[in-house]
Amino acid sequence: MADEIVPSGITDIIAGEVMAAEYLMLLADRDGSVLTHPALLHATGSSNASNVVRVAHLGLGGYDILSATTPGNEVANTAFTDGKTDVTVAVRAKRYFLDDLARFIADGKLDPVAFAQDAAISHAQTLISLLANVADDFGSTAGSSGVDATWNDIVDAKTTLGIAKASGPLLGLLHPRQWGDLEIDALSLGVLPAQTMGGVINTGLGGAYKGRWMGIDFYVSSYVPTADGGANRAGAIVAPGGLAWADVEFAPEGDPNIINLGRARLERWRQGNYLATSYIVSCACGVAKAIDAAGVTLKTDA
Repeated sequence: MADEIVPSGITDIIAGEVMAAEYLMLLADRDGSVLTHPALLHATGSSNASNVVRVAHLGLGGYDILSATTPGNEVANTAFTDGKTDVTVAVRAKRYFLDDLARFIADGKLDPVAFAQDAAISHAQTLISLLANVADDFGSTAGSSGVDATWNDIVDAKTTLGIAKASGPLLGLLHPRQWGDLEIDALSLGVLPAQTMGGVINTGLGGAYKGRWMGIDFYVSSYVPTADGGANRAGAIVAPGGLAWADVEFAPEGDPNIINLGRARLERWRQGNYLATSYIVSCACGVAKAIDAAGVTLKTDA
């Protein structure tokens, strides 16, 4: 095995009476609030026979308009349009191997509660990373290669969605670099940092959500990927129907060492032969691009 948590590997958190046993979390994305945005389609698998969750597309709700008729003639049938998005669900997991002595001298920093909190957060961030890496695959793009993001790019993306007849709450998922460039551009336009284009107070830098600008709810994530050989970041502006994610809720095991944390599962595995305990986090989830016209990839300078 490798990467076991043993005393020699955690010297940074057992350095004696430093700051009264206080500690800090290393920097990481921890805000999973974007997953609750209504622009994202979500389905939970309910069949044990397949790892594919299907989201149906229906050409109703005004998809077809009425045609002129001729008096005395039968009304012709209208072809019904439908489609589908299949989201393939796969199991993802990670494991921490904790040596008994390491747990003891860590002075409570590596207790089961810490691993449970980590399980819930890492599950959400896994989904966000999957969404971000699909959002760069829309057929429509905005922005210019090697050029900082501007609000003109956002208007361009929003216009493209409008022409495609996309509607509903809009989601912007951007890299922090892209968001920083937009803030600089807003200042150049005379917009104060505490305001948005719509006059709504911005929430600032406290988390992934950056506020509603131009009717779009913006979130940032460091998992937004690079594009074009690393020259750009590829965020996205998405309307409902653009991205879909699915997961499976594991049935209770009846084992006190296996805990369901929403859709994530945490297992405590005692390994007495190693004088150690493993904490294993797992989930079954997947992400797919749904309706291509319901999203626009934003490619701007990295």
